[in-house]
Amino acid sequence: MKRLVRWIAILAMLLGIVGCGSNPVINEKPAALSGDYSRKDFSGSYAVVMTASDIPGVPASKGKKARWSEDEVKQVLHLDAHCQAELFKQLPGWAQAIVKEGGWSALAVAVGQGAFASAFPGAQVARYILGGLGYGAFAGANTGRYRQDGSEKGAMAYCMLLQTWESNQRYGILEGILIVPWYGNGQVELPKAADKVDAPTLPRVSGRGRPPLR
Repeated sequence: MKRLVRWIAILAMLLGIVGCGSNPVINEKPAALSGDYSRKDFSGSYAVVMTASDIPGVPASKGKKARWSEDEVKQVLHLDAHCQAELFKQLPGWAQAIVKEGGWSALAVAVGQGAFASAFPGAQVARYILGGLGYGAFAGANTGRYRQDGSEKGAMAYCMLLQTWESNQRYGILEGILIVPWYGNGQVELPKAADKVDAPTLPRVSGRGRPPLR
């Protein structure tokens, strides 16, 4: 058993090294909720895409582009931070532990202290690591890491899709701003502001339905 735990500790350390250069997708207290809009703690789980303008054969679209100013940047960062904080509250205990302690290196610390079972009881990640010992330990452990990261990105992107839609419907903001999920490796950067805050916004279109739920 001790030998098995040592192997898990080694794997966890490797995972910590692999993941140490990336930022967490979900933070407990994102900076934007405290008025820091420097892009610190941005989740990077989706791309922000503007509605197309000047569409061939559609005269009404000529010159109609979505505004992307510092106001829109701050609004997206605020919604992003709100989603992170709300999702963090509902993460399973073991997932909260990973986030709180600084990412996947926390797993290595927990194992090194002999606290793997108590810190991550019944965790899917643990099952992937243990299962991986049979066919390639690193591959099995890495699958667990990808599962966790992908789940966080998917939850964040979907939350942001709904938040931007709801904010647009209620307050008329972020008109023509689309959220496109990103589940792959790395994190997406939020585009820099391209317009002045007093630039005209995209005219609203009535009769819009709900966003896709799948």
